[in-house]
Amino acid sequence: MRLTPICIGDTPALLLGPLTVEPPFRSRGIGKALIERAFKDATAKGHKLVVLVGDEPFYGKIGFKRVPKGQMKMPGPVDPARLLVAELAPGAAEGVKGLIRPDWEAVPSP
Repeated sequence: MRLTPICIGDTPALLLGPLTVEPPFRSRGIGKALIERAFKDATAKGHKLVVLVGDEPFYGKIGFKRVPKGQMKMPGPVDPARLLVAELAPGAAEGVKGLIRPDWEAVPSP
C-alpha cells in the first residue's frame, strides 16, 4: 500500500493506492487494518484528506465517501463515481475542489 502526496487544487492531500491483499488472506480484515494504520500515521503527520479510486460500498465502511460531482477531478480516464475521499479531520473536504495532481514538493527524491 502506498500513500502519495497530492494536491487537490491548492489543498494538500494523500492518494491511497494501490492496495491489495493476496487471495488466501482476504476477508480477514487485513486491508481494513492497513488503511486504519495509514490513517493514524497520516493524521499524526498533520494530513487531513485521503483520496482513492475504488468502490464506495467497500471503502465506505472505512470512512470513504463519493466526491460530489465536479468537486475534484483526476487526470486521465477515471470514473467520477469511483473517486472517493476520507476526511481525517471533520470538515476537511469542505470547499476543497480542483484538479488532483502530484505534490512534487512533498515527494522525496530517490
